[in-house]
Amino acid sequence: MSSWKSVTTRPAARPPVSSVVLDASAALALILGEPGGDRVMALLRAQKASVAMSSVNWCETVTRLQRDSPIANAKKLTSILPGVEIVAFSQAQAEAAAEFARRSGALSLGDRACLALAQTRKATAWTTDKIWTQVKTVVPIEVLR
Repeated sequence: MSSWKSVTTRPAARPPVSSVVLDASAALALILGEPGGDRVMALLRAQKASVAMSSVNWCETVTRLQRDSPIANAKKLTSILPGVEIVAFSQAQAEAAAEFARRSGALSLGDRACLALAQTRKATAWTTDKIWTQVKTVVPIEVLR
């Protein structure tokens, strides 16, 4: 006779991330103690993934911090985000960002710069912006909240 075994299904585990590109919103979530920031902190502490940020997103982050604090500057931000590589916005990334604009007018230049860098690096883009889930793209996206 055959016997039935109880089978428990579990949700599929997320594959390990080897390369991440941070959107300004993800960096700001860490810096400002907002939801999702703890995941960015864990990523940076683990040092198991390559972490980068577009120079466009870096500018957005520094601008936001300087708006709230006259003593905030890029040097201080570098110490808060150790190991994050800041990548210059290239012509190829600009063209990819323009293509993302054609697909979705809801994305800012910073959003599109992040996605373009992630696409170039075959990385996962991390953001806190839920609007990204509505974008049709081959870039893996992780919404942190």
